[in-house]
Amino acid sequence: MNRHEIRRDKDIAKISRRLIREKADLSEIKNSNVKIGYLTSQEEKKTGHGIKTVFADCRLVPDNMQWICHYHFLITVYLPNISEFTDEQLEILLWHELKHIGIDCDSDEEKYFLVPHDIEEFHEIIEKFGLNWSD
Repeated sequence: MNRHEIRRDKDIAKISRRLIREKADLSEIKNSNVKIGYLTSQEEKKTGHGIKTVFADCRLVPDNMQWICHYHFLITVYLPNISEFTDEQLEILLWHELKHIGIDCDSDEEKYFLVPHDIEEFHEIIEKFGLNWSD
């Protein structure tokens, strides 16, 4: 995939599935029944009064919405905000979003939750790629 090629939902899903298979810290996802939907948006997204660019986000689908949306989580990638990303940066971004998926397997039924940042970035990603991997 070239750096300026438009990335579609299927591309994002394919990369994410590979990361889930390969990354040891995502094994809980691999070994669960969690359903993840992947979306792309042509809209730019910013937070903090338009100061901080949002590359992607991960949302937990509320229980009362799962009758219409058959996923537990939705990961959305904002294409205009990643247009200059290399393939490696895209993989790191998706790894980051997948790290937000929390699974509680202690009961008879899996329960899902959003994992907050342990710092602004996840430790494993900083360790491997540095705090400013997206620059």
